Amino acid sequence: MSSSRSIATDTPFFSILTKYKMKINKAKLIRNTRLEVSYFDQEGNEVVIKGVNEVHPDLKNAMKRLVPFFCELTEQKEADKLDWLNPESDDNKELTKMLDVTGVKISGGDDSFENVILSGRRTLSVTNKILTLNTPSINLDGEAEEYNRLSELQEAVDAVLEEAKLYIKDRKFAVVQLEMDFNKEDPFAEGEAGESDPLEE
Repeated sequence: MSSSRSIATDTPFFSILTKYKMKINKAKLIRNTRLEVSYFDQEGNEVVIKGVNEVHPDLKNAMKRLVPFFCELTEQKEADKLDWLNPESDDNKELTKMLDVTGVKISGGDDSFENVILSGRRTLSVTNKILTLNTPSINLDGEAEEYNRLSELQEAVDAVLEEAKLYIKDRKFAVVQLEMDFNKEDPFAEGEAGESDPLEE
């Protein structure tokens, strides 16, 4: 029987786990800043890693590229107006600005995954409340009759999984700009107005 363990990315045991082959079965954004990933290790244990660092913009952008698919699969009112010839166009971004994809859940065989479910939300325009939505389970090894953008969807899902692996294995986090910690005393207090050292060439 498999067990589930929750391990933060700042623990010593974390570096040992990332040496093993990782087959992710779920990647989820937490408050749009951190990442929770679950995968099965070589012993069949389900390992849950909850990141404490902010995700890299590349991961957020990978999630955003799933929004048109999420829009279409949940039959949102904007779906018929999507430009699939240029899915990352500004028009599409404006059209789907009330939608977000927050997670990917996958299942299938040992060598490849077969089914994917996208989780996301819609911000309601009148009340500004959040409506949580999940797509139907899509078989990526299925026929085009089920969904006619299977290859494009799989490519977009692969991009999210790759970024999730980089977050866990390579610690690809967002670069946080730190505030400079100046002393309370004025560092220029001893100088006189109009005086400065010459700049070196």
